Amino acid sequence: MTQQLELNAWINSSGSANDSWRRPDLPLDRIFSLDYYVDNARIAHRGVFSNIFMSDRPQLLINENTRPEQTFDPFVIFAAVLSQVPDIGAIVTASTTYGDPYTMARQLQSLNLLTNGRIGWNIVTSWHPEIAANFSADGLPDRAARYAKAEEFVDVVHKLWDSWQFPWNGTAGDQSPFYGDVKPINHQGQYFNVAGPLNLPSPSWGRPKIVQAGGSRDGVALAARYADYVYAPSGSFEGSRAFRAELRDAALALGRPNNSLPKLMPAISPIIRSTEEEVVAFKRERLAAAPVTDKDIEQLAGVLGVDLTRTTADKVLSVSDFQDVSQSVIPIGVVRARRTVALDNGLSLRGLAEVEKLPGLIATPDGIADYLISWWQAGAADGFTISPRYLPDDLELFVDEVVPILQRRGVYPLNYDGRRKDAA
Repeated sequence: MTQQLELNAWINSSGSANDSWRRPDLPLDRIFSLDYYVDNARIAHRGVFSNIFMSDRPQLLINENTRPEQTFDPFVIFAAVLSQVPDIGAIVTASTTYGDPYTMARQLQSLNLLTNGRIGWNIVTSWHPEIAANFSADGLPDRAARYAKAEEFVDVVHKLWDSWQFPWNGTAGDQSPFYGDVKPINHQGQYFNVAGPLNLPSPSWGRPKIVQAGGSRDGVALAARYADYVYAPSGSFEGSRAFRAELRDAALALGRPNNSLPKLMPAISPIIRSTEEEVVAFKRERLAAAPVTDKDIEQLAGVLGVDLTRTTADKVLSVSDFQDVSQSVIPIGVVRARRTVALDNGLSLRGLAEVEKLPGLIATPDGIADYLISWWQAGAADGFTISPRYLPDDLELFVDEVVPILQRRGVYPLNYDGRRKDAA
């Protein structure tokens, strides 16, 4: 089967826009309803998306200006959603910093079996200090320690998934062992001592898919070893193409075959307008309504590692302006993406701040399709994670207006036939 562009849908809360929760035409409590998430999943299913996806941070950030973004336990909500929506996969986000490998392996294998393989695990190492406070932790471990623990954690989970090979085609009267091949893992490491085996067998279709989002050196190493998908900010075209090449080269160096390399799925928030005139007008209105302030410049400089005592807001940024941010709590992948946008487009701090005031990819349906196809064909992405600003409307508009264009151009599947139903 010819390789085609893939799409995943991010369906957290009311959407990615901070004001999406306060829409007067929808009830405030909708984000705590199963029906709401089932409806979003059905829209994504109609658009032949490979997966629905939820990010997760087990904390409540109280801010009257934004929405509660992470609420339901992803394992629980997706178990309920997939019981009502066929074909599409789901990617749960769960941390390796706060948890244990046996429980994680068991939860994921449970969903793997109960959904016929439609589950994936987005591995995160939890970068926010307030998460640590919810898990009796004395502060957040540094990035190197978090990734070292993650490497061992994921290794143990994989060992547990492989520890019970069940005779799926056997019967009670067979002479072969009733349990099949069961082996303890007897893992003893720096962070974990786990005997095993797991009390659930490995299904015939294999393990859950693995997703990873780190853009640091440690994150790339983890993704190269384990990931099926890599989630990332879209950044610039050249930056994304270089990052995808780096991921693939690292995976090949570890001996992974060409047909199982990590797929890069940058995030985009499409804002669809009917005509080019409407696109231009929307951008103009947006910038006029929210001009760049000195505070915006200071915050952006802090994230990028730019010393404002050594440069100005209007000087075009160069590599020499960027200082080391390896100890920052901001994910390196986010910093990297924003830096490459500035460098590839010859932007100053003020220019980058103006670009970031625009809330997403603003274009006509054909313009958005052109963008996705051009990145995919040039090797800057294997697919995209669609992050609607307002759910369910923006997801539905994308499915109705953009997906048919991708299908007519032959780069996107017409249905789930011929594709793995366990596409998670």
